[in-house]
Amino acid sequence: MNVPKEVERAARAALRAVERSEKPAEVTGIGADGTPTMRLDEAAERAFIRTLEDEDLPARVISEEAGEVLTDERPEITVVLDPIDGSHNAARGIPFYCVSVGVADPDAETLADVENGLVLPATEPRTPSTREGRVFSVYTYGTPETVIPPRGCRIRCLGAVALELHMIGIGNLDGLLDVRGKLRPTDVAGPLAAHDIEFRLTDPDGEELDPSDVPLKPDFRFNLAAARDPETLEDVLDMDTDVGLRTIQRALGTHPEGLDRHGLAGKLGEEAAELAHALGTGDREAVAGEVADVLALALNIANEMNVDALKAVLEKFGDEIR
Repeated sequence: MNVPKEVERAARAALRAVERSEKPAEVTGIGADGTPTMRLDEAAERAFIRTLEDEDLPARVISEEAGEVLTDERPEITVVLDPIDGSHNAARGIPFYCVSVGVADPDAETLADVENGLVLPATEPRTPSTREGRVFSVYTYGTPETVIPPRGCRIRCLGAVALELHMIGIGNLDGLLDVRGKLRPTDVAGPLAAHDIEFRLTDPDGEELDPSDVPLKPDFRFNLAAARDPETLEDVLDMDTDVGLRTIQRALGTHPEGLDRHGLAGKLGEEAAELAHALGTGDREAVAGEVADVLALALNIANEMNVDALKAVLEKFGDEIR
């Protein structure tokens, strides 16, 4: 199924609506995806749907803001719409945002049913002048996760996942990783259908999802790894296996004597006794040194037992820490 010309014209109308929008960052309500809707999102969506109606294209529109809307009681296509991907960029005058559209049969139910797509950027990316090195876009903010990129790889976070996937498809970016558990079908339907790129979906708990497991509902959430080829996707996924505080744990938690768990436990007892003694003397410098020794040994044990101790601390005491 090709992207109808009427849909392309509707996407262009949505971009124009953003440019004309007054008070674009003003929040007007909560969208069907459960997140705040800005005035610019609302204006873009309204312009898109109105154009389809004016063009007499019977469509079932599944949108981030309004949910499911019919332009006719007998739709001929399904349109999976993110009226503006990168809303915060647009609101701040940063020209890195787009309209993202996936196209499917009228009875489409899942991401696997989306047959074609369109990504219309506010500013068209330029052809890369170099392919040296690699550039990955990574989203971990709002989570306790971090990543260690492969050697020679640069990390970016550009604020518009649909547009970044489009840029993988045309060669500006090499890979993308989003482990926030916040992506929606409307974010990815357009670029994943428009481009032949490699990707893997997981639910917020890390369980792998097939595209047929992802319903076309604006409030369904998942993680995504994507890349321009299978080899690069493996590098993105390898980076994902290193996310989290385990990176710090591994760095701190290697005992120079190579003790097993029982030896480490005995050593921890000795260090705890020395910490108690330092506390008794009131020597702040000694207390700091003994706390460091106890912490390092605790992480040694966590490594030996393959336990993600620091992440467990954050999960258990995260509210107090924040």
